[in-house]
Amino acid sequence: MAFGGVWLIIRGYKMNLAGKNIWVIGASMGIGHALVKELDSYTTNLVISSRKEDLLKKLATEINLPEENVIPFDITHHDEAKEAVHKVLQLMGNIDCIIFTAGVSQRSLITDTQFFVYDKLMNLNFLSIVNIALTALPSMIEKKSGHFVVLSSVAGKFGTPNRSGYAASKSALHGFFESLRAEHTKDNINVTLVCPGFINTDITMRSLTGNGEPYQHIDSELEHGISVDLCARKIVKAIIREKREIYPGGNREIIGVYLNRFFPRLLQYIVALKYK
Repeated sequence: MAFGGVWLIIRGYKMNLAGKNIWVIGASMGIGHALVKELDSYTTNLVISSRKEDLLKKLATEINLPEENVIPFDITHHDEAKEAVHKVLQLMGNIDCIIFTAGVSQRSLITDTQFFVYDKLMNLNFLSIVNIALTALPSMIEKKSGHFVVLSSVAGKFGTPNRSGYAASKSALHGFFESLRAEHTKDNINVTLVCPGFINTDITMRSLTGNGEPYQHIDSELEHGISVDLCARKIVKAIIREKREIYPGGNREIIGVYLNRFFPRLLQYIVALKYK
């Protein structure tokens, strides 16, 4: 039995997603949208949320999701977000898994970035997510089960130029949810941190510049990144196996993560050289 338990830890437990109550926040586009499509094939009980009610309703129609399972709200309005948690709990009875995909990136140097932009990045990418996690956590503790899936970034593992506030907000997610995992392993609450590299989405179109305006360009690296559908499949596989952390993306980003772990000075040199 002891060896079997250790082997399960090493290999990873496989969760059966069928019938699980899963709430996807940030479901109207990008990775969140692709995740909803992927999860629907597992016959899960889905609730989908974002600010964009029209896009949510369109997605719900595509997957035959009941109208009451569409709960639009603005994640940065903290009281509204708390109310959304209570609506989901009232609708589903309990939440087996919350997937956070909402967020915004950044494209500006530190010296060009106004303070309010950092405030906005931290609020949307970190504090708003913490607010929902804190509101949902008591119900998970009560039923001794739950899973938070958090869309971070390789930028949460190491900072690069033009992304200082974005990297800070994603690093903060790691600190918070790693602490939550440690405190609530006893309650059978799991955390999966997803650290994508370059994914072929339009996230940089909405990235914040130094004055808070949208960047309105798509980075060439993203155009050559992996598809959102492949990224979604990797995330769902990680949920099933209750992985602690994954890095969907290309080899270059994964190499960067390991260079940062074992040869941080070398990575710093490579990154600085690229941005000279």
